[in-house]
Amino acid sequence: MRTSIKKLLAAGAAGAMLFSLAACGGDSASSDDESGPVTIRFAWWGSDTRAKAQEKVIDAFEKANPNIKVETETSNYDDYITKLSTSAAADDLPDVMTMIDPFMADYMDNGSLLDLNEVSDNLDLSKFSKDTFSGATGENGEKYGVSMGVSSHGLVINTKVFEKYGVEVPNDDTWSWDDFENAAKQISEKSGGEAVGYSIDMTEQLGRLWLRQNGEDYGIKGKEQVGFKPETLAKFYEFEKKLIDEGATNSADQAQEMFAAGNAPEQQPISQDKAGISLISMNQLGQFEQAAGHELKPVMWPGETQAKERGGWTKQGTFVSINANTEHKAAAAKLVNFLVNNEEAAKIMGLDRGVPANPDMAKAIESQLSDSDKRFSDWVTKLQKVNTQEYTNMNAGAATVITEAYGRAHESVMFGKATPLDAAKSFKSELQQAVTQ
Repeated sequence: MRTSIKKLLAAGAAGAMLFSLAACGGDSASSDDESGPVTIRFAWWGSDTRAKAQEKVIDAFEKANPNIKVETETSNYDDYITKLSTSAAADDLPDVMTMIDPFMADYMDNGSLLDLNEVSDNLDLSKFSKDTFSGATGENGEKYGVSMGVSSHGLVINTKVFEKYGVEVPNDDTWSWDDFENAAKQISEKSGGEAVGYSIDMTEQLGRLWLRQNGEDYGIKGKEQVGFKPETLAKFYEFEKKLIDEGATNSADQAQEMFAAGNAPEQQPISQDKAGISLISMNQLGQFEQAAGHELKPVMWPGETQAKERGGWTKQGTFVSINANTEHKAAAAKLVNFLVNNEEAAKIMGLDRGVPANPDMAKAIESQLSDSDKRFSDWVTKLQKVNTQEYTNMNAGAATVITEAYGRAHESVMFGKATPLDAAKSFKSELQQAVTQ
């Protein structure tokens, strides 16, 4: 379960932490003198596929920087957030770490991250556009993270499943939520239980899309207040519960089990030809297609052309940041520079974390893009051309509780323990309390 960093730090100050881990930096060196060996720690979340590629990048970095050794730490997303929060409370954050909203704001707010402007001698940020740092910029222009790629969550359709059960693939340029529901129901019914129309998602992403289509969002930019009406979110909960009750989705139990297991691509019904539609982090399209053994179709969101506003968005998929208290700023900055500005690193990672935010790196990998990569890149381009609202980063107070609060509310509806409206009110109340603390 995710816990606010502020709460963990308060607990640590009160003596709740029974021991303190070793100070960050990972070795006995106390300075950034690179005439001798320096060891730094680098932590990220992701799949085994990402880990293997990232280790190759580290090997290349160490070869180019023989006096810097990198100790790596990786885990699935949910465990990563928990471990990072615990490390922050123990003043033991890695020297370099990947970050993403919504939880990044707390680390910025409490001074855990280094302003990258301070290490410009070893980290070149000149190739990145201003909006690259959206969500990672302080009040006075501090840059607390640099983007590793542009991506978003999105829907994919398994056309093989649609064809097998004789269901027409919707026109995703114009489809509505009714079209989405009908397609999901047809697949579930015609498959006789062998497949489901929609593999239900337990994260907050689709709920956010629904709110944005109604001109609302989880938070209001620049204000410490929640930006949605419970009644609006309740409508989404009602819609999703209806899908479950109609048998158009897998069960809430099955969805919860997959979520707890880390949602690895090979574990997903969409990759096993047992679901027609699924929500994924679109930069993982290649991994899902590899697991499926065939192409999947990235599509635009349903309801966009009928909605009050376009709900879809693209955003910086993952940031990489430096611990403000690292003992090895230069070494850490060199690693970050290698991750975001080195062609060899870019070619190894490909589009794993999204389309590279450094345009030179994006161009450098064009020739090696697989068909999956091209479909992902084309999807990003298409989505960016649509007149969508700006992505709103959550306020610092709510940043690290939004996912867990949404999860509790969402599950209470899915398992029939709360009405959609009561669950939506509970979620909003938790967010508002976190924002104003």
